[in-house]
Amino acid sequence: MRTAIRQQTGSALVEFALSLTVFFMAMMGVIEFARIMLVVNTAVEASRLASRLASVCDTGAVQQARIRARVQYFVEASGQIVVGTRTDWLVFTYTPANCTQANCTLVETSLSNLQAQLLIPVSAITLPLPAYRSAQVREAMNNIIAGEMNSVCS
Repeated sequence: MRTAIRQQTGSALVEFALSLTVFFMAMMGVIEFARIMLVVNTAVEASRLASRLASVCDTGAVQQARIRARVQYFVEASGQIVVGTRTDWLVFTYTPANCTQANCTLVETSLSNLQAQLLIPVSAITLPLPAYRSAQVREAMNNIIAGEMNSVCS
């Protein structure tokens, strides 16, 4: 009887170590999945923000650069998406084609070519994100309203 007890000494510790390893791996998977969902939600909201700003502000290249900078700050704040100096990741489309501020009816923005950097230990995995689109009906499309600067566009 004593030899059987002696042979099982430490088996509880081994079982605990194995189950703890599985538990931590599962917990890391849940945390990483939550971080991926944060990145996806951030990209969707960035697309919505870009179309909202474009529907309120004018259609000029300077204004698009300002919108791109604000959205880039928003996207990179998550710490998982790095845009860098590229400008092809955010595209503005005004409807009808070649419209002016006076006759545009719709603004669509598209975020594409973005990659999320996952933080799984011992690996550097980047996950390509799908393209996100958002459309917004034209609103003011003017930087100056009633003689005052539109605060959204500055």
